[in-house]
Amino acid sequence: METRKTTQKSIRSEIDKNMKENGYTLSKLSELSGVNPGHLSEILNSNPPRAITIGQLDTLAKVFKKAPGWLYELYPEECIAEEKISRPRLIPYLVRCAEIGRQNCIDVVVSRLLENPKNVSILFTVAEQLFQTGGKVMSVPFYQLVIEAEKDSHSDHFLISQYRLFRALQGTSPEDNWKAVIRFEPYRNRLSENHQLDALLHLANACYMLQKWKDVEKYADELRTLAIAVYQDQLRKKESGKTVEMLHTERHLVVYYGQSSLLKGVALTMQEQYEEAEKHVIKIY
Repeated sequence: METRKTTQKSIRSEIDKNMKENGYTLSKLSELSGVNPGHLSEILNSNPPRAITIGQLDTLAKVFKKAPGWLYELYPEECIAEEKISRPRLIPYLVRCAEIGRQNCIDVVVSRLLENPKNVSILFTVAEQLFQTGGKVMSVPFYQLVIEAEKDSHSDHFLISQYRLFRALQGTSPEDNWKAVIRFEPYRNRLSENHQLDALLHLANACYMLQKWKDVEKYADELRTLAIAVYQDQLRKKESGKTVEMLHTERHLVVYYGQSSLLKGVALTMQEQYEEAEKHVIKIY
């Protein structure tokens, strides 16, 4: 009986196969892809081989005229080996999977990551990268995974994930917006001052769009109180010669104070409390 040899499919065997099919030498492939020829040689021929980055794999896919996500199902082996995880390779891979919709690849990796609670930080970093680069909707499943896996509801990862989730779910429908407000509200005061200032302003604006004037008042009051407290703390530090740490916020501190008064005034006006509203509007001039 004839015995057939089976060759396990791998990224390197597929690259080698496509090189032969296209008649490419190593130097030709390097020329077409822009990948350093030495690196290509180490990726394909060294023992152990040099790891390939997801960017290099995407570049080779274009050279071979393959669809985006070529060989992605094999890429986890470049990132995870014997419980050792390469964050520099895994995080860009998961981000890219989210961008092109390779949920099957994400699911496989996530199941392996969640075997160790420490790996939640990787999912959080992926979510943050997607959120910061405009992929708010794509970040949602990753933030949800962090929230579900994080045991400490006071941890930065948990709280920022709750905040980002609130932000990402805005702009869908009034009903969904209100649900997002209700879900996030219990966590708003646990955030750092940097995030609290932004969070309170976004909560007030969300309620403004929903015409929930009492809630607009509440968040505007909280925002004004916090803005004043932060300013006074900065002033004390400056007067005593201490270093004043830079606020990592979306806006300048004075904007939060001004917006709090404006939102309070509008909310009171909409409730026909005109004299009281006038006091708050005058404060910003």
